[in-house]
Amino acid sequence: MFINPDIKLIDKTGEKDNFFCNLCGFPLQTHDDFKKHKEYSCCTECYLTYAESRRKEWKDGWRPEQTVLDEYIYMRKQIKMQGVEK
Repeated sequence: MFINPDIKLIDKTGEKDNFFCNLCGFPLQTHDDFKKHKEYSCCTECYLTYAESRRKEWKDGWRPEQTVLDEYIYMRKQIKMQGVEK
């Protein structure tokens, strides 16, 4: 029995999906991450941390300062590494 290993994806919408958060750079993992990313250009964690309380400002272009964002990314990486070590 022969199985063709070539998989062809046909996308007629022309939309490009991004698999990483535009804000923190972490991969999008859940359906909710993709929904938030489509509407707010960020993952669910970044949405809850930054965008939810400032929806109007967020839609108008507000983003956290780079130093704040760098600290946030560092903390998320630390939390992620703690889960790996156990």
